[in-house]
Amino acid sequence: MARAKSYRTIAVANGIAADKAFGAVTPPLYLSSNFAFSKFEQSQDYEYSRTSNPTRDVLADTLAKLEGGSGAVVTPTGMSAIHLLLSRVPAGGLVVAPHDCYGGTYRLLAALKERHQLDVVFIDQSDSAALTSAFQRVPSLDWVETPSNPLMRVVDIRGIVELAGGSNVKVAVDNTFLSPALQQPLCLGADYVVHSTTKYLNGHSDVVGGAIVASDPVEVEALRSWANITGATGSPFDSYLTLRGIRTLFARVERQQSTALVIADFLLQHPAVSAVHYPGLPSHPTHGIAARQQKRLGCDAKL
Repeated sequence: MARAKSYRTIAVANGIAADKAFGAVTPPLYLSSNFAFSKFEQSQDYEYSRTSNPTRDVLADTLAKLEGGSGAVVTPTGMSAIHLLLSRVPAGGLVVAPHDCYGGTYRLLAALKERHQLDVVFIDQSDSAALTSAFQRVPSLDWVETPSNPLMRVVDIRGIVELAGGSNVKVAVDNTFLSPALQQPLCLGADYVVHSTTKYLNGHSDVVGGAIVASDPVEVEALRSWANITGATGSPFDSYLTLRGIRTLFARVERQQSTALVIADFLLQHPAVSAVHYPGLPSHPTHGIAARQQKRLGCDAKL
């Protein structure tokens, strides 16, 4: 039995030396908006770049493998990824969201509620009683953000998934802050993972982008279809740069972690600082949850 590739290897080498046209080692950048047909009235994998593009597909495949999902959809921004996922909520359906979610997410959910496109309830998702009460309303989707932006609050993904399972609630996790290098929500039972690839995945502050990874291949196809219909697909050039950033993801995150802990320890002892919000500190109220679901990679694969 072949040994499974480590996630480090996937990040560094997925798509390398896979070019069938000319044998390019690095996945080529395909900027073409459309592609020549080999035969009349015969469809092919690549016809128009809004629908599918080889460069974007390599990035999507890499993200899906890193998150342990069935597939991914790459979008122009993180917010467009969130909006695309919310399109899976039926008209008037209920979304349960964190009371402290990212400002952009809050604005989008509030705006969609105001327009009567969906209903939203914002709760403290560390409160099991509040979650149970919200799930009794039969929501379509539970939106999880852990750690939260910006106060780094951590909630128990597996616990929420178990609670949602009894109510058939889909669970989506914004994994932007940790990236798959430190947390894999699908391996904890979530249905979707959403990223602003602008942040740690790209890592160089020169790309704006987003992505959704789904555990169910049927959901992947549904998201791809709607992304094509609405035009919410990422550009080839941004996909190329993001994939290049992912090559150094693990090395960057490991160094950032060690540096962040040193800074957090220093601030914790500083007399001018009243509070330090960092789950890596044993004194943080959600340190125990963070230690269980972060830092180690799951799905029976080695780091």
